[in-house]
Amino acid sequence: TFSNPPASGTAYAFALRVVQDASGSGYTLTWPTSVDWAAATAPTLTATADAVDWFVFNTVDGGTTWYGFTSGQALG
Repeated sequence: TFSNPPASGTAYAFALRVVQDASGSGYTLTWPTSVDWAAATAPTLTATADAVDWFVFNTVDGGTTWYGFTSGQALG
């Protein structure tokens, strides 16, 4: 859940770092339905040991819509 964004009309962004565990269990995330991804397709997390994925989210309407971007995957 993404909570407490500023009021509509104010641009807001944050970055999210996701790290898989040391065994590469392939954990997944369920993204909020308010996230709009390119081509309406959420990214698949890198499922290897200690993999680092970065995502950036922006909103200008108080969090009604979040625009999600993959910043980097399979880092680390």
